[in-house]
Amino acid sequence: MEPTLTAVVDVEPLLDVMPVPLVALEPVTGRVLHVNAAAGGEYPREPALRVAGGESLSNVQFDWDTGARLRTVLVSGTMVTLAGSRQVALLSFEDVTELETGRRRASVQADELEVMLDGIADAVTVQSPDFKLVYANRAATRLYDIPHGSDLAAFSTEEYLRDYDVVDEAGHPLDLARMPGRLALSGLDPEPVTIRSVDRRTGVVQWARIKATAVRDPDGGVRLAINVIEDITELKRSEEAQRFLAEASRRLASASLDYELTLTAVAEMAVPELADTCSVVLADAESAPADVLEVLATGVAALAATRVVVPMLTGGRVLGAITVERAMPYDAQDVLVVEDFALRAGAAVENARLYRAASEIARALQTSLLPPVLPEIPGAQLAAAYLPAGQGLEVGGDFYDVFSTGDGHWFLVIGDVCGKGAEAAALTALARYTLRSAAARLRSPAAILRWVDEAMRAQAGTGGRFCTIACVHVDLAAGVGTVACGGHPLPVVRRSDGRVELFGEPGTLLGLLPDLELPETSTQLRPGDALVLYTDGLTEARAPLHTWDEEELLAAVRSAPMNGPVGVVDSLVAGALGDRAAPRDDLAVLVLKLS
Repeated sequence: MEPTLTAVVDVEPLLDVMPVPLVALEPVTGRVLHVNAAAGGEYPREPALRVAGGESLSNVQFDWDTGARLRTVLVSGTMVTLAGSRQVALLSFEDVTELETGRRRASVQADELEVMLDGIADAVTVQSPDFKLVYANRAATRLYDIPHGSDLAAFSTEEYLRDYDVVDEAGHPLDLARMPGRLALSGLDPEPVTIRSVDRRTGVVQWARIKATAVRDPDGGVRLAINVIEDITELKRSEEAQRFLAEASRRLASASLDYELTLTAVAEMAVPELADTCSVVLADAESAPADVLEVLATGVAALAATRVVVPMLTGGRVLGAITVERAMPYDAQDVLVVEDFALRAGAAVENARLYRAASEIARALQTSLLPPVLPEIPGAQLAAAYLPAGQGLEVGGDFYDVFSTGDGHWFLVIGDVCGKGAEAAALTALARYTLRSAAARLRSPAAILRWVDEAMRAQAGTGGRFCTIACVHVDLAAGVGTVACGGHPLPVVRRSDGRVELFGEPGTLLGLLPDLELPETSTQLRPGDALVLYTDGLTEARAPLHTWDEEELLAAVRSAPMNGPVGVVDSLVAGALGDRAAPRDDLAVLVLKLS
């Protein structure tokens, strides 16, 4: 006989008082025997039939469509033996719809949060209070090879950092205890920290700016620390490149203008900032590696992983090529920096080349305006010195000359033309050769200077320039010296007994005024006496700090060695310069000593 409800009526009161929804089913058929009050007359059909069919369930989740709404339930069910050995399929279920909805919502939110975090370009990690990483987004994996997501159980920050040399922005070794994440976990509000790391395995350099924020419980306790790691490698590389290029420009601008020294300085500046080794080859090189010759021919850089060859360009012309090499490969940004450096180096090398050319031209032109050698004078000795001001790039206006008109008559001339450069050189040449022409006809120094003055004022293109000249005529047979000074400092006579005195009277400078005053003064010259002619570059060599007055000039001449004109010249130049390498203005000294 089939079981009826009365067969289990003795348990109905017990089922109805249970707070958990319960359903009693007939085994196999699944016919409902009883639904308790907590179930409200409804139950999930699918799991009920499975239990009636003999399947045991324990908190199995089912989605139950009641027709009115979708519910989620946890179902348990099994066979129960009643009195008389009868069996009943007993099913219980718990409505977890709200709980599951919340869980699913949280899961969706977590998935959405992970998607958002993975979309952030900066690395994001999460630390627990024991300093362990519990999460890392995809940027952290891409940039720093930290395991993605929450698969961090075996990850150790200390182990990870063993492959890197890490320092802070000041270059001090990294202190983990002062990292923002750890400070945030201790309840502080840390400032961002900038670090530099070098991968010992690859040599790759990375810069990062790390910020951290604490996640707190409702009671204020710190539950997590969120780290945001901004990759600022490109920014720092750009800063370092600009700093290097600026320093290179400064050093190249202040470097020696010597051509070879400049080339050496260029190679030295590139190491170790740009390379482990650097070489510079000029455009006229006949023997060089193929890639260097190609760059010299085309003016286009060549990149081969760890080796870069770039042209040194100036004015669209290939001046040479710079080759840099290192263990770590170069990228496009590195090549741009090397090319920029090469442009600056090219400008410096070209300046040095032009300086050399200008110096050689100035030296050659200046030499042409001075006697190539001093003449031999019977019964007398000569010595002279000429020092250009500064670097000597322009032809100076100081000059001297010594020549004879025959029969023991000699002329000593020293002058200073206004200005420098080509115009000053032209005026110097005019004055010097006019002096020689006039002296061939005249013996009077004053008359000779007047001739020079007329020639200067008649010469087109002098542009109002002027000069000062001291002209001394020496009659060796008579032992007489006669001087006229056209605006020039008066010569000094040092007697054989050591006395010194100025020789001559001031006169009008030449080339500007129509009326000249050129007094002549004569003096007796005896063996052992010396005539000292000079330009104001001697007395003003250390201006503006100090200039020699008349007493200091006479004292310097007096204290000079008595053994010959060379000693006098050397002593005067050394005393005038002091510790300076070059005079403020061109300096010329001419000394004649009678034997």
